[in-house]
Amino acid sequence: MSGKLKIGRGAVVTACDLLGFLKTNAELESILLEYGLDEHIRPSGSREKTALAVKQFAVKNPDLEVHSDYGWKELRQLLVDEAIRRVQWDSQTASLWEKLERYLNLDGYSLLTQAPEGWSDYPKPTGVTASMPQYAELQESASELEQLLDRYQMSTAARHLKSARENLAQGDLEAANGQCRTFLEALTDSIADGLFAAESAGRSSGLQKRQLLAERGFLLKEKHEFGDGPSQTYLPGLAKLLHTDGSHPGITTPHDALFRLQIVVVTARWLLKRLEQQYPGRAP
Repeated sequence: MSGKLKIGRGAVVTACDLLGFLKTNAELESILLEYGLDEHIRPSGSREKTALAVKQFAVKNPDLEVHSDYGWKELRQLLVDEAIRRVQWDSQTASLWEKLERYLNLDGYSLLTQAPEGWSDYPKPTGVTASMPQYAELQESASELEQLLDRYQMSTAARHLKSARENLAQGDLEAANGQCRTFLEALTDSIADGLFAAESAGRSSGLQKRQLLAERGFLLKEKHEFGDGPSQTYLPGLAKLLHTDGSHPGITTPHDALFRLQIVVVTARWLLKRLEQQYPGRAP
């Protein structure tokens, strides 16, 4: 892909782990020589030790500009590109490729692959692309959301969001789904408690607190943001969507779990921006 690949620490570390599967230490050292990294990383005599040295340097210097045959790249992007170019997806590396894909998803990117060829049971990695339009990238939305949660002191909701992201990165998809729903509930509870404390104290459930937000005009019934009973409205429908899968492994897919995280991040940001704009004097 064009431009700089702003991936996070998890993807950098995983790309280095994949490079540790190169056949020889000499091949890994040739990467250091080609890109001038030998000035920063001393070859360690074995493939495992050299890969560890690359990993330690990369997590501390992901923004380092490296000159390649395709122009200047940040070290984080270079390492992902080199893993894609040099390391096969096979029985030994499959779990790492899946892990890299999960981390890239959280950073707003998708791993491009080709279907298995010949006798292979595994896809062939070919590149990385943005998983969403730039204006809707999860990475940027999540970053602003975390700042808003901190500003409004919504620590419980923030913990659930963090758990959802961590569970998704670790491949615990059902747990990620559950944390997404709990995060959204904690968020609306906190908004109700912050805006209408006296009334919210008498509402025992999250549904009752969302009803309060609708009664007081924070959620707009006329725009189908919230409604009681069988009416088709957004937040109740989203809550049902987030609740459809249980906790047993294998009943959801990585793409489905990522979608759930993306939609709650976008929804939460929308609600907190409304809080920020319409109730500026009510912030802590």
